[in-house]
Amino acid sequence: GTQVAPRSSANIYWDSTSSNVFLVVKNMPKLSSDQQYQLWALIDGKPKDLGVFDATNDKVILKMKNTQKAQAFAITIEQKGGSPSPTLQKMQSLGKIIQTQ
Repeated sequence: GTQVAPRSSANIYWDSTSSNVFLVVKNMPKLSSDQQYQLWALIDGKPKDLGVFDATNDKVILKMKNTQKAQAFAITIEQKGGSPSPTLQKMQSLGKIIQTQ
């Protein structure tokens, strides 16, 4: 979570070999019908859109857009359908990459 949403949480599973990205929503509040959450990969300080999702997908594994690179992942609240750039004031979650083998 972030200061704006300290209880928000999700797990991102990224296979850097295949570029596949999967999201498991754990604790994200339900949004109004005109909003969606949007997942971002942060690459060299720049955000890359990895798709939108709804909080109704709690505890379900979602396949998001692929990415070959990422130093971190972030989730923001955007207008339904997503945004070309993140609304940082509405960042719900931010996490740096933890390498596992």
